[in-house]
Amino acid sequence: MKLSDRILVIVDLLMAGLSCDGTIVGEEDQAARRLLGELLLCKPDALPAHVEERIRGFRLIDFDMDATVQDFLSDPPMKKRRLLELIAKLSDADGQHDMRESDFIRDLARALGMATEEYQDLVLTIEFEESIDERMKSMRDSFLELRVSDVPPPPPEMQQPIAGGRKRTRTDPPPIPEDARKR
Repeated sequence: MKLSDRILVIVDLLMAGLSCDGTIVGEEDQAARRLLGELLLCKPDALPAHVEERIRGFRLIDFDMDATVQDFLSDPPMKKRRLLELIAKLSDADGQHDMRESDFIRDLARALGMATEEYQDLVLTIEFEESIDERMKSMRDSFLELRVSDVPPPPPEMQQPIAGGRKRTRTDPPPIPEDARKR
C-alpha cells in the first residue's frame, strides 16, 4: 500500500499522539506539518487540502486506535517500528516527552501487535524499588494483624446492653492520682 493511500491514517495517528498530553502546542503543530511535508514531498505550508482539513478537524474523542491501525497490522515489523519512531519524534517536538506520550506509543505498539523489546527504547519507563501494590498489601497485612490480635474480650461486668440487644463495652475513665487532685 502506498503512503498516499495511508496519509490520512498517519495524520490521525500523529494528531492523536500529539493530543494525548492535553494540548498541541505551536512547535508540535509545526513539526507535524514539516514531517507530513517530507512524507508528501511538499512544503509544510502547502499540504494538500484533504490533509489540512484532517488536521483541523481532528478530535481526540473520536479517535479509535484499533480501527486506525488496521491498515498497518499486516506490515513487517520494521514498518511498524518506523511508524512508532515518527510518533516518538513528534512527541519530543515541544522539548518535553512525558509519560502520557510514552503510554500512547505503548498503546499503539500493542495495537500493532509488537513485542515490548521492539519499541522499548522509544518510551520512558519508571522503575520503583517496591511496587505500590506490594506496599499496600504489606500495610493491609499489618492492620489485619492488629485487628485480629489475641486480645481477650472484656469481662461480662464491663459489657452493657445497647439498642438492638448487642453488648457494648463499658469504659470507665482512669482514676486520678491522689497527688494530681486540686486542693
